[in-house]
Amino acid sequence: GNTDVYIISVDGGVPKRLTHHPDVDLVVDWYPDGKNILYRSQMLSPSRRFNRFFKQSIEGGMPQTLPLPYGELASFSPDGSAIAFQIISTEFRTWKRYRGGMASDIWLYNFTNNTSEKITDFEGTDSVPMWHENTIYFMSDRDQYKKLNIWAYKLETKETRQITKFTEYD
Repeated sequence: GNTDVYIISVDGGVPKRLTHHPDVDLVVDWYPDGKNILYRSQMLSPSRRFNRFFKQSIEGGMPQTLPLPYGELASFSPDGSAIAFQIISTEFRTWKRYRGGMASDIWLYNFTNNTSEKITDFEGTDSVPMWHENTIYFMSDRDQYKKLNIWAYKLETKETRQITKFTEYD
């Protein structure tokens, strides 16, 4: 086969397969309810260059396609009403300090209002969002040294600040 989504008890046991089609499925996050998994796949993508997000119940059954046309990495708000995500994948690239049209940015999507908002707009890398309380943490090479560091975006103020300050290595 190929890469599919499975779950297994923390106590061990037999894995339960949740996806059954020929495209690669990669787990992105657990839904905050603990009953569903967010995964990405090219299964309904118009191009082999892009993935889409899918919601999969841990009970099995057919996945639900999320309304976003593209999706790579993401993290849910604590209540599950929104998601911070990136639409361009960067984790398997072999170059650093890229600037240009394939650089990733972080977006917010509100499930209730069906609205999205781009929260970073940097010519380089903004990737791997992680939502904690009212802050979205992400990796960026936007400082003077152009090294990947952790940055934080505060939702209330829309301010971005640098957390780690690595100057020699990413």
